[in-house]
Amino acid sequence: MSNSHSEQDKQIAQLEERIAALESENAMLRSQLTSSQSLTSPYNLDLEAAYAALQAEVLEYRQREESIHEQEQAAQKRVVELSEANKVLQASLRKLAEEPELEKFLGHLLTVCTKRFAASEAGLWRYEEGIFRLFVSYEDDRIRLRSEASHPGGSLEVAKKIRNQDILAHLRKREIVADYEEDFETQPAYEQYRDYFKQRQIKAALKVPMFLDDELRGILVLRFGDRHYFTPEEAELAHALANQAVLALELTRLAEEAQRAAIAQERNRWAGEIHDTLAQAFTAISIQLGVAKRIAQHSPDEVSQILDRVMELANTALSKARQSVWALHPTAEEFADLATKLSQYVEQMTQGTDIQVQMQIVGDPRLLSPLIGKNLLRVGQEAITNTLKHACATQLQVMLTYEAEWVSLCIQDNGRGFLFPNDTGGFGLISMSERADRINGNLTIQSQLEQGTNVCIQVPLESP
Repeated sequence: MSNSHSEQDKQIAQLEERIAALESENAMLRSQLTSSQSLTSPYNLDLEAAYAALQAEVLEYRQREESIHEQEQAAQKRVVELSEANKVLQASLRKLAEEPELEKFLGHLLTVCTKRFAASEAGLWRYEEGIFRLFVSYEDDRIRLRSEASHPGGSLEVAKKIRNQDILAHLRKREIVADYEEDFETQPAYEQYRDYFKQRQIKAALKVPMFLDDELRGILVLRFGDRHYFTPEEAELAHALANQAVLALELTRLAEEAQRAAIAQERNRWAGEIHDTLAQAFTAISIQLGVAKRIAQHSPDEVSQILDRVMELANTALSKARQSVWALHPTAEEFADLATKLSQYVEQMTQGTDIQVQMQIVGDPRLLSPLIGKNLLRVGQEAITNTLKHACATQLQVMLTYEAEWVSLCIQDNGRGFLFPNDTGGFGLISMSERADRINGNLTIQSQLEQGTNVCIQVPLESP
């Protein structure tokens, strides 16, 4: 670029020297014409012709000088634009390398696009199985995932209704598609979005195709509150940012596939574990029942002992099967620390209320099996919710007790109470009872009108 500047400066200097020489010659000819204006000789006519030719040459040189100046200014403007675009792309690449959560990177990219192009909103749409569907959006100065977006394009039901082969044909040619208010009213592609666009006062929507190799993978959509047009430089930058977005989308897709494959593999492994556990248990039960059948008439006392062993085997197998199935839950381990989870829930639910809360943990808190932890927490949540919604209580006491062989949870209030069984609709008592049964717990509920309610569940712990 420095060599180009020096060459242009040299050309301009030469032009200025030539213009100065021509203007000097022009002044001399003008003087000669002035002194001979009264003459009509051929000499005078020659002077006039020479003067006119000289004026035309001066004008040509000045135009060439202005053209060089304009080219230099355009080149300088292009340098500034390329420098700004380069900064935007470098910042996005750094974010892509540093941000472990690809959805956050895509949100950052949409934020950059919205601000760089002075757009009102932006969105990234995946193109899969012939359907464009919103993946992440930037609206109201906030990054919104599909489930949070105000734009209706995140709905699969809506996405399936959108068909516009004309737009798709242009996108497949790697062309930016620009649509405006008149297109929103007439094109089928906008039938589901017209109300949204009117509400948001959207005047223009520019769609930038996103390709991976030769395959269309999605679009980067920028929506404007004015009738916006991309300059060639803006279009070039938009394509570059779309290329970064499609890379992140592909990484997201691969991560999702890897996660699904890992989950399937883990589930298959646990299915084998469950099968083996049950197969062994039922084999043992079958053998024991076979023995009982043979000796039923001769040794009834031994049959009774065998049936006790069969019952024990069946209960053990059922317990192990439940534990195996529960271990498949993706967030199971978080429920092992019941004391922490329960304390967080109590604080969250009662914060900002007038009720007086006493939270008490008796004994040494320890990790429980996730199955027990979650069901105890859910029973506690149901009881606390009932107190806050229905009891009109002023006091709430929550007591979690850890003993060597069991754990118990009691929730007591001084509210209006209720009568069994007619006054318990909607209180979730059936759900609490079912959860207690799942973990072999003993659930007791005591309540009287105007004397409050006490819900207690006690659960035996497995021997270490």
